[in-house]
Amino acid sequence: MNGYWQIYGRLTVTGVMLGLAVLLDDLFTRPLAFVSGISQDMLEQYIWGVFGLVLTMLVARVVRHEILNGVLPRKTGKALPQLVIDLTGALIFFIGICLIFSLVFKRDITALVATGGASVMVIGLALRDMLLSAFTGILLNVEKPLKPGDSVRINGKWGGKVEKITWRATYLLTRNEETLIIPNLTLANAVIVNFTTPDARARRNIEVVIDFDTSVESAERILYAAVLGAVGVNYVVGSPSVTAIRIERDGVVYLVTYIITNYGDRWKADHAVIKSILQCMRDAGITVSFPKSEVIQSQGRVPIANRSLDTLRLVQQCRVFRKLPGAVCKRIAETMIERYVAAGATIVKAGEQRDSLFIVGEGMVKRTLTDRDGTRLVTERFIATEAFGLRALFCHQPQVATAIAETAALIYEFDRKALAAMIAEEPSLLDACAHSLALLAWRESKDSLAGAEPALAVIDDLTNLYRGQIHANYMPHDLPVGTEAESGVS
Repeated sequence: MNGYWQIYGRLTVTGVMLGLAVLLDDLFTRPLAFVSGISQDMLEQYIWGVFGLVLTMLVARVVRHEILNGVLPRKTGKALPQLVIDLTGALIFFIGICLIFSLVFKRDITALVATGGASVMVIGLALRDMLLSAFTGILLNVEKPLKPGDSVRINGKWGGKVEKITWRATYLLTRNEETLIIPNLTLANAVIVNFTTPDARARRNIEVVIDFDTSVESAERILYAAVLGAVGVNYVVGSPSVTAIRIERDGVVYLVTYIITNYGDRWKADHAVIKSILQCMRDAGITVSFPKSEVIQSQGRVPIANRSLDTLRLVQQCRVFRKLPGAVCKRIAETMIERYVAAGATIVKAGEQRDSLFIVGEGMVKRTLTDRDGTRLVTERFIATEAFGLRALFCHQPQVATAIAETAALIYEFDRKALAAMIAEEPSLLDACAHSLALLAWRESKDSLAGAEPALAVIDDLTNLYRGQIHANYMPHDLPVGTEAESGVS
């Protein structure tokens, strides 16, 4: 209530008092004219002029606050741009001033308008770019070819999400989280592609070149299934399609087309679809043709890497097996058990006697356990190439913590049975594993420093420790005295 009084009350009271002063000329204007020495007609003109000015201000406030900021937003559900509101108020004020000079003071406003026009012309020439940017900002706010929240591409080279549109410039947030400020003058003649209107749907196209040995029917069926099987992609109903569009020297080109419901998810959707296509082609034994070099051109096709090669690289990149010979890593990759785990599922429980090492192939795994001092809980997260369960595999100890898949994950399990068979066939593997564990334990210890190398004596002591543990668990007949000790790895 106080706010309304401040906005309208004082102006209304002032206007009413001025109107009464003119109407009651015998009680107010005539005595005031006599005292001041001003003619009664001129005094009435001044009073009417002030009354007109107060009325103009009151009308401008009503239009701005009650109509443009009140009724219209409630009816349309959208707030009007502040630029439109400010310009409307200024226009009402200008019209009111012109009416006061013309009707109250009986002045010819033609010269005033002409003089004002000339002044505006001079100012306009001086501030040409600024004014053009302002008028373009008005058009952008009124016509709304783009609005805050839209994903756009301008002139084929600037793209991002619209943050805000001001009088002078339009602000875009790029994919790299950078703010791009484009003057509205540039947008006056720009080609604007709005990916959010009339809705956020977006058509995506992927071209795949497949060898001639694969029939069109088979390629179409497999590619279509791959698109539909992509995880986490929301399609418009019935959108995926596969079309053989042309024949090239290296194979048949297939166009995979699908429409997603949200343009902002385009990169995530493309990643999921391509990943699914490669997996389906790999499972079906289909090869893709692509002449990357003269050697490849002479071969005629490029095979898609199989799962065993991916698994070998995963083993070689895992810190536990990184120092092992390539042949040993290959044997480990061949014996690992592949497991797909849904998000939130438990992989292994704390205290469970499961003598296995787990390597994360895809996704993320979380464990919560006490630190080495036993004073607080520590949350560990494992991503691709990282492993857990070292004590369980090599030292025959229970799993130290419950491991849960934080996202959908691909997990490889290397168990005690596989390791025992490998050591039985190649006893020298025992020393290699012990040395690798020693280096890993030292890297994770408090004694290690960034960039420092461990002392040879320290590594030898740790290697002997792990050799004794592995020997005791995997070759008990050859060990005179079993040795148990706490390992520094998990």
